[in-house]
Amino acid sequence: MKRLPALPHFSRASARPLLLCMWLVVSGAAAAEKAPAALRAGFAQVDITPPIGAIITGPMGPLSTATDDPLKARAMVVASGGKKLAIVGVDLVKIRRDLSDKAIELVMQQTDITRDGILICPSHNHSGPLIPADGDNAKANKEYIDTLPKLISDSIVLASKALQPARMSVGRSIVLEGHINRRLVSKSDGLVLNTWLKKVNDLKEVPQVLGTESVIDPELWLVRFDSPEGKMLGTLMNFTCHPCLHDRIKTHTWSADYPGVIADTLAKEFGPQAIGVFMQGASGNIQPPVCWAPDWKERAAVFANAAVEAAKTALPVESPVVDFMRRDVDVPRCNASAQHPNAISRLGWRPESFEGAKKTAESMPRLLNVPVSAARIGPFAIATNAGELFVEWGISVKKRSPFPHTVLSELTNHWVGYEPTEFAFRHEGYETLAGVNFVALEGIQTLVDTAVEMLDELWKKAPESK
Repeated sequence: MKRLPALPHFSRASARPLLLCMWLVVSGAAAAEKAPAALRAGFAQVDITPPIGAIITGPMGPLSTATDDPLKARAMVVASGGKKLAIVGVDLVKIRRDLSDKAIELVMQQTDITRDGILICPSHNHSGPLIPADGDNAKANKEYIDTLPKLISDSIVLASKALQPARMSVGRSIVLEGHINRRLVSKSDGLVLNTWLKKVNDLKEVPQVLGTESVIDPELWLVRFDSPEGKMLGTLMNFTCHPCLHDRIKTHTWSADYPGVIADTLAKEFGPQAIGVFMQGASGNIQPPVCWAPDWKERAAVFANAAVEAAKTALPVESPVVDFMRRDVDVPRCNASAQHPNAISRLGWRPESFEGAKKTAESMPRLLNVPVSAARIGPFAIATNAGELFVEWGISVKKRSPFPHTVLSELTNHWVGYEPTEFAFRHEGYETLAGVNFVALEGIQTLVDTAVEMLDELWKKAPESK
């Protein structure tokens, strides 16, 4: 029988180098587990331009005649520490809950991105397709609308597949032109008239106005993501202003409005691979001073140039933490019957013109279930709201947030109409009318408070990552 060779003999002294090597390997692995995972980012875009002949958003529902510039779903996926956050900016006036839920479900079937980590953010573009509320002329554009969940999910799936090592930096420009608070206070009754109303310039009807009701938000934020070699992969942007520059009233053509001009300008400046994902701020009462303008691209260039400047002056962020959370909150709907009898006629409109909208509000459940999300990428935080939130709410979120940099993304994952402040409700005006406002004031406060609470929780989990 063949004997096995004897094992080599190790003395205690000779074993020390081996034990030291084993300790270094084990401790190194443990340290690697504790170290923050490197940031990865991926971007992609999908064309979502409707067919010619589909109905455009706006009065009388005109049919589209051509495309001035294509509508897109521009998606970003960022990953770090085992978390993946997907944000897609879509050139749409809004997204219904049923559409966003379908898109999210499709993403979850094809990736490891979770439901809570997906934010679908319409730009609130007014030169895009009409998307009716549930039960409100729901057949309009139905064939096109049915394609949206897959198109939106495709953009996120492609962005996830494009994930690669990335470096992050945060930039901001202060923009003090091209946007106004659109609510004017009339001296005669102390109530609000919207800037676009015909009676505003009638001295007999309105002898004097006392300025605008409130403020604007001048911050244009841009978070850029570059490859390790320094090539821009894409950007995440936030600005607070209705996209209603493009002259769709006369032309009846599709356009992405100023968010599209910003994205195109960044691509020209930093390369065609640089995809610009846009999130709309709390712009419920903010719009350009001139809407439907023939020179809309020149006016949009103010915002585009500010975005380029923010990209060029952005400051680097080391080892950013990626995290997020979502809560679906029940809030009371508005009390349509409590509306002042003259609230519509005072604006110069026929009361019956809003009967349909008022009935829509009255037919809604007494409690509305509304998604609210919060997310962070290092020191940059995002709070969401599903309504057309007034700018004062957005600024209050920024003020209350524990993060160095915070933005508000409205109309995210759902649409629940205008969300004015208590001050604005007292002043009346278009945005407070039942049928364009769905959520009661106490419900709006709850949605805003929920977003801030989640920002606090995300900060407490990793406050050192500033």
